[in-house]
Amino acid sequence: MGINDEMEEIGGVEEGMMPVFTVLKDGRVLKNIFLNEPPPEQEQGSPMRPRGEEKILVGRHPECHIVVDHPSISRFHLEIRVQASSRRISVVDLSSVHGTWISGNRLQPQVAMDLAEGDTMRIGASSRIYELHWIPQRTAFELDNHLVALPEARSLNHQARYSVVNELSCVLLYAF
Repeated sequence: MGINDEMEEIGGVEEGMMPVFTVLKDGRVLKNIFLNEPPPEQEQGSPMRPRGEEKILVGRHPECHIVVDHPSISRFHLEIRVQASSRRISVVDLSSVHGTWISGNRLQPQVAMDLAEGDTMRIGASSRIYELHWIPQRTAFELDNHLVALPEARSLNHQARYSVVNELSCVLLYAF
């Protein structure tokens, strides 16, 4: 069983997986965007709300969860829908002018497309590539050296692309 096969088991307890976008430009890793959520808030005496689909807005507008400052990116360009418990991610282009591409195919506006491990996303005319990976939550929070590529990235026949990792930074995104 590999790191991306189903759920990791640690001491008999299944560990949750976290989606991560590795951001690449000109074949170099710029950063990793971890799409996680904080624990649900609970008022005393109230039941915990169940976790469902989290929606993450991407665009130039400062109210977006992920702000991408590029002239070809719409203010509210796309929506990422995450169901971490079932390891599902889908992307919806919000009728952007310059489009969104998944693994080289342009998305139709307002139509959800499911992503799989290793799929790539390009937004507008930006040359940055966002590559999807799933990693155990424990791994994401225990990263001591943020200047290394994700373990999954090193194992995906992209060894040369990840050999020069000078500008890697990690961003923990809390989607609400």
